Amino acid sequence: MDKDSVKIVRHQLELRHDNDFLTFTDRYYSSGLFLTYRQQLQKGIFSSGKEQLKFSVRQEIYTPSDIKSRDIADLDRPYVGFLGIQAGWSHIKNSNLLETDLLIGVAGPASGASGFQKWYHNTFVVSDPPVWGNQMENSVHTNIYTSYLKEWQLSPNPFSVHMSLKPHIAFGTRDIYVHPEFMATFGRRDPLSSSMVQNRLGTLDREIFFSLMAGHRFVHHNALLEGKIWGDDSDLVVEADRNVWYFGFDFKHRFGKNNYWAGYRINTPESSGTKSHRYIVLSYARSF
Repeated sequence: MDKDSVKIVRHQLELRHDNDFLTFTDRYYSSGLFLTYRQQLQKGIFSSGKEQLKFSVRQEIYTPSDIKSRDIADLDRPYVGFLGIQAGWSHIKNSNLLETDLLIGVAGPASGASGFQKWYHNTFVVSDPPVWGNQMENSVHTNIYTSYLKEWQLSPNPFSVHMSLKPHIAFGTRDIYVHPEFMATFGRRDPLSSSMVQNRLGTLDREIFFSLMAGHRFVHHNALLEGKIWGDDSDLVVEADRNVWYFGFDFKHRFGKNNYWAGYRINTPESSGTKSHRYIVLSYARSF
């Protein structure tokens, strides 16, 4: 078997955890847990061989800033969890990336978020868990997410510089928005088609780089704040801000079949009466 064929990988399993505990807060997007499988297709829709599929299971937890009070007047947003499955397809041609995802899930008590967070606090945080009063009612959601990325390389390895623009569009019962995002990447990395910067599979070349991101989301509907788009009988729903800014920092390292990712995220208030929010992203992926 030749050296190049040994280095080709077409499958990957990733475990990712988002949490605001390390930023010394416990509010809003409090935590997220994602288990994702990716596969590079040998034969896809196009002949380029640069297509991937992904399948993911996720749970997200959202809480108000006051997690001790049961008085609805003290809550700046509703308690809600989301449990869903996501399937996605993506295609790269040169420095262009097209992605589309379908998300199906349930929000509310059926997500299991309240029980999981209470167990997490009692087991690891050793503090009183959020009371989970006035939780949103159960609702089923279907959403489509589509994005297109264009990347430019400004300088080569060993310390390359890349710039990219990535507009996102979301439409469905959970999210409706348009979100253009800018990213700058610095360090040693592969071309877009095989780099972990956008979770691509193929080679095992070593990568180590960091990225800076900024995005502006034009929000039409956010069901995890506003409830069901056709009307909601939950005890508490709030109107989403129509303009939200997002900023981020990522450090990523690929060593052999192991991918490591640590990130920091911050966003401006998502609704009137709330504050800005920040959280940490930690991920490990194994390719095979």
